[in-house]
Amino acid sequence: MLYFILCKIRRITIETFLIIFNFFMKKIPHYSRFVFLALLIIVFSIKPIHSQNSDYSPWWIYYHGDYAQTEGKKNPRVKWAYRVFERLKEVADKPEGAIPMLYIVNTTQGNYAMALPDGGIIINPETLRICYEGVPRDYGDSRLAFILGHELAHLANKDYGLYEVYRLIETYGDQKTQRDFKRHFKFSAENLGLSGSSGDKEFLADKNGCLYASMAGYNIKILNREKDNFFYYWAKQAHLDVSSSKNRRPSIKKRVEFLRTQLSAIGRHMELFRAGVLLYQIGSYQDAAAAFKQFSLVYPSSEVFNNLGACYLSQALDLIRIRYNAYYYEFRFSIPIDYSSSANDFSSRGDNQYLKDKEIVRYIDKSLEYFKLAVARDPIRGQCRYNLSIALILKAEYAASMAISDEILKRRPKDVLALNNKAIAFYYYGQKEGLDVSQKIISTLEDALKIDSSKVEILYNLGSIKEARKRNSGARFYWEKYLKHPLTPRDNFYTYIYRKLYEKLPPMMVRQNRIPQPPSWVHPGDSFGQVVKNAGKNKQEMFTLGASQDGNGDNWSIQLQVMVKDSVRVLALGDTVELIEHQLNPIEEIAQIGKIYGIPPHIIRSSDGNFYLYKDRGFSIREKNGKVCSFIWFERGF
Repeated sequence: MLYFILCKIRRITIETFLIIFNFFMKKIPHYSRFVFLALLIIVFSIKPIHSQNSDYSPWWIYYHGDYAQTEGKKNPRVKWAYRVFERLKEVADKPEGAIPMLYIVNTTQGNYAMALPDGGIIINPETLRICYEGVPRDYGDSRLAFILGHELAHLANKDYGLYEVYRLIETYGDQKTQRDFKRHFKFSAENLGLSGSSGDKEFLADKNGCLYASMAGYNIKILNREKDNFFYYWAKQAHLDVSSSKNRRPSIKKRVEFLRTQLSAIGRHMELFRAGVLLYQIGSYQDAAAAFKQFSLVYPSSEVFNNLGACYLSQALDLIRIRYNAYYYEFRFSIPIDYSSSANDFSSRGDNQYLKDKEIVRYIDKSLEYFKLAVARDPIRGQCRYNLSIALILKAEYAASMAISDEILKRRPKDVLALNNKAIAFYYYGQKEGLDVSQKIISTLEDALKIDSSKVEILYNLGSIKEARKRNSGARFYWEKYLKHPLTPRDNFYTYIYRKLYEKLPPMMVRQNRIPQPPSWVHPGDSFGQVVKNAGKNKQEMFTLGASQDGNGDNWSIQLQVMVKDSVRVLALGDTVELIEHQLNPIEEIAQIGKIYGIPPHIIRSSDGNFYLYKDRGFSIREKNGKVCSFIWFERGF
């Protein structure tokens, strides 16, 4: 009976309790206050059956009901909300000691959105209505992504209002009550996560919520347009004055202005990401890594970490080619970077002699570090997982590499690149364990080739496996198909196989005379300052790149300068123009490229377009959806 009464007392609203509490604290003698305080703490710490206090998710479900399991069972918005939340959860910073969980409580009393100390994110059907009503689903998803991202940011920063008691004692209690409460029960602004300005916390949550939603693939820019601004719409639905600042919280108007500033800053820094991609495709891996690192400080996404890992992995493979040439040509991998996304083919292995080389191991370890960060922030796309599996093979961690490929294959059983990487890891795992697994690998690669015959690395690797089993006729069969395939680049792998089969160098390619011409007002090697002076009014950005954070003894910095005039992007390191890109409306079919410019010596593949490199002639072509979308010029290889 006493338990029942105490539970009933506990359900009195905290605001009412604190008014009564403050009254009695003034009336009773000072020496009795601690006894009174202790009694109240006991009362308010008792947990009724099936319930906890309102700082924890079960309390909300117990008192309001689980909308997703009752009235919302057939509401498609509930499923959409959980899908949005799962994508956000993968890219968001993780709170210590709590697993983020989404709960939709069954009440329409206002639009809820709050983070709780146990990791719960609480919303209600009214929140879903405001996000999805009257707009396309993708727009509604973006709205909800920002709201949930905002609350996940509060959760990660531990700036939820842990125990509303503290805030209300600040409001209703006199100074002595506040002092006694803090001193004797060890509550403080710091350990409650309430230190700092509420305004700062809201601005930070807005910024990180925006980042999380964007990194999860949602279009945040459309929420913050001059017309149809979602934040003003939200304020209207919640009956808030957009210009007022209450309870030390910033006004909606100030938050909208702040978000526009943040989005503008990210847009400006996108030039760093683009520069990194362009530098990577011409093999300037150190400069590309420096650009990606600088960009990651503003936008720490899966794409940028994947590209950073690809830079370090490519440096490791370059050193393996130079120092351990015999091991380089055993198999071919794909190293995808994000343009959005683009891929580079390399290969290596051998008997692990290169793992005694400290510089190579350092690059491999760096690539693993960044690929793991990329995987942690992207549960869906395969690019960073392909790369992680390759880096693990180079590190001789074959079982771990196969496990990563298996993750991809669970989602996409016919993923050819994952099958390729798994087969190679399995081959080396078999060698290490003394198992003959080559026939199983051959079957796997042949099945992969039936799925997608355009992946020429499968042909290359089938020839290598056949040769390893002393099936030389089978090896010749696949390698000849590799040499004749129209998508095989005429690179050093091509030369290696041609010499192996025919004991001579391949015939010189017929060199086309046609070279796309850069704009007349800029060329690689020009002074950037002079180009800017001659070009007139244009958009310019400048960033400082460096490698001080590499921890390898290098300490360098250089100015990356970017100028955009119309559809031309000029990129300079220091005062020297290194690269020019002319973006085009998609023009010629890429199938005509070989006829017009000759077969490209190197191709960097991508899910969002490929780079066709003519390094010896100083230009490359980027295609998307089968059409040429830009020409790129740089100093030709010496």
